[in-house]
Amino acid sequence: MDTRTELSEVTKKLDRLKKVGSRLEDLNQEIAELQSKVAHLVKQVDKESEDIETLKKMGVKSLFYKVLGSKEEQLEKERQEYLEANLRYDEVRKSLDLLKYERQILEDKIRTLPATERHYQELLKAREKEIIAADPKLAAKINSIDAQISEREKMIFEVDEAMAVGRGAVHLLDQVLHNLNQAVNWGQWDMAGRKGRMTGHMKHRQIDMAKDMAYKAKISLTQFEKELRDVYGPEDFGLTVRIPTFSSFTDIFFDNLITDWIVQQKIQNTRSGVIAVRDKAQRLLATLEGTIPKINYEINQLEDARKAVLK
Repeated sequence: MDTRTELSEVTKKLDRLKKVGSRLEDLNQEIAELQSKVAHLVKQVDKESEDIETLKKMGVKSLFYKVLGSKEEQLEKERQEYLEANLRYDEVRKSLDLLKYERQILEDKIRTLPATERHYQELLKAREKEIIAADPKLAAKINSIDAQISEREKMIFEVDEAMAVGRGAVHLLDQVLHNLNQAVNWGQWDMAGRKGRMTGHMKHRQIDMAKDMAYKAKISLTQFEKELRDVYGPEDFGLTVRIPTFSSFTDIFFDNLITDWIVQQKIQNTRSGVIAVRDKAQRLLATLEGTIPKINYEINQLEDARKAVLK
């Protein structure tokens, strides 16, 4: 491997490690915020549970009817609030576990950063000596072309990374939809008169699996959003795209789920919301894929220009 090729490879590795460092900073902040949320939600779940028990024991008085409605209506309201608090707690706790696991992996990777930086500086000096030795007059021109090629190679690397994360997010969303579709099928069995503990258990099991996938999908979607910003940042080479915000994905998911599950006993709204997010992610993936031929064309043009200078 010649010095220029090795320098290109080490540059990519260094960029990856710098992104790992940046991601670690974000992770530490996110983990701190989630730990605070967990503590708050534990208190909220306990409070909602106490409210339900209090209502169950409370006698029905005329003022209660007049001001708050029937005891059963209030009990149903408290149950919904308790379920919502439980869902929020479950999401935050599982998200926290996933982020801690990711942090451990990234901390292992970042340990190689100092050695990689030293190697990069050594290769940079060796490359400068090669260029100057070849022809001092051409050094600046070749350096400029190499820098432009390096930027475009970095761009392709960023696009590839974004596409990998985006495909992972779409795969998780597909799993969410699969579980919701299974839950619909079990619900249809209930409607057909074949009720029983088995159908109810299977329907709720599929919804629980969809919830677990939704937690993972949100983290993956948020990372996809960050990868898109890396691609369509200042060095966009004329590429433009409107980057959506996926941070509200689980809010929409759970709001629909609570409404569908408790009030309507359906999950159509939840499915529609997931499909809309998945379609948006797929459109972004198609946009990313379309950028690669354009960047490769520019690299080929620069390579030709470099060869012409060296002739």
